[in-house]
Amino acid sequence: MVIPNEFISFDGTDIHQLRDFLLSQRRISGWTQEELSERSGVSVRTIRNLETGSNTNPRRTSVALLLSALGAAPAAPPETAPWGADDMAALPEQRPEAYRARSSEPSPWHGPRPLGDPLVGRQLDMRHVLASAQRSRLVVLTGPGGVGKTRLALAAASRLRPLFRGGVAVVELRDCPPEHLDPAHARAELTRVTREFTGVSGHSLAGARGGRRLLVLDGAEHVAQQTARAARQLLDEHPGLHLLVTSRRALAASAAETWEVEPLRVDGPKGRDMPVPSAVELLLRRVQAALPTLDLAHHLPLVTTLCQLLDGVPLAIEIAAQRLRSLPLTSLLQEDTLFHLLGQADTGGLSAHRTLSDSVRWSYDLLPASHRELLHDLVALPDGFSLDDVLTAQPSRRPEMVRVAHLLAELADASLVQTHRERQYTYRIHALVRHVVTQLARHSQNTAA
Repeated sequence: MVIPNEFISFDGTDIHQLRDFLLSQRRISGWTQEELSERSGVSVRTIRNLETGSNTNPRRTSVALLLSALGAAPAAPPETAPWGADDMAALPEQRPEAYRARSSEPSPWHGPRPLGDPLVGRQLDMRHVLASAQRSRLVVLTGPGGVGKTRLALAAASRLRPLFRGGVAVVELRDCPPEHLDPAHARAELTRVTREFTGVSGHSLAGARGGRRLLVLDGAEHVAQQTARAARQLLDEHPGLHLLVTSRRALAASAAETWEVEPLRVDGPKGRDMPVPSAVELLLRRVQAALPTLDLAHHLPLVTTLCQLLDGVPLAIEIAAQRLRSLPLTSLLQEDTLFHLLGQADTGGLSAHRTLSDSVRWSYDLLPASHRELLHDLVALPDGFSLDDVLTAQPSRRPEMVRVAHLLAELADASLVQTHRERQYTYRIHALVRHVVTQLARHSQNTAA
């Protein structure tokens, strides 16, 4: 069944087979429609309509992603076919034997793999990343440290894997030297690690099967300019290559689609039957996994308060869940002690940095002195400040308003200041960043004294 457009047209038998397959496989897996949506990136509404048979004209990519999530991934298109023009309408058991064997063989994967647990509160992010990766060859995920960019990128790459028959490679860039200290060395190291996976080498994707390839570049904030240059060159040299980049700093690349990964939701509609906010859900899941005997169901207001103190940052929430192994919930509700306790905790395999404080300090150390000076002033302002508030609090800065605006924009681009884009732009600083910067300022003052 060759499908010439974006949608798949089923006859009555086909749509019933698809519906029965989705229902049976989802139930065998023990997933709800919401969990299948998380794992596939397809909306709950689409899944519901397919399972009831009311949608007889589904998108090809939706069917492909659902089949992939359920372990029945269809074959990807050949190198020359445009996105969405592949023959993937037939279910695996309806295809010829040779075609089934080729489609069931996974494409190569090099580098770190995604964790097996479902992403919490990332349905919208996942849908956007999956769609962006199919219409753009360069997708960039930005956001503050600990917000979950790497986990989202790896999970998205796993979902997209059936569409990249040439393979998927994940390259961690944190060992590249910062470009502001040694631009030539940073460029040489970045070139080396990317060529290792796109040129001729033992890990190379170039010789694998042919077809589209996906390269994930993780942690590019300290080599953002060099990564933007390398991305342009790689995409020019390799027509079948797609790039997915994570970086606390946005890339200056005109062809990039950028998605800002925000903290999890910490508030929502109140009511007995209303779902808990995603930040609260994450903490409860992590506590249940690590401490199944600890029941926090009767302490949801306190759990919500803790997640609000942590600004919904997933890494901070996961570390807090670990701390609950040895400390009561109430001990984490004092902001003066909360970040000191969490800042000293070993993040283990949850982060590329040893502690939460190290994660913030990494971003801080990448800043020029002028940016650090302004950041020290900003942490003294209440959340929701405007550019005019910055100038009012520091009247000496008003004559250089353009320079202050530029520095503020740079801090926002570095994900150290969060921007709320409404009628009037306002800004805030996450509590963990505020705590670490305040501590650094005090230490500097004490040293000077």
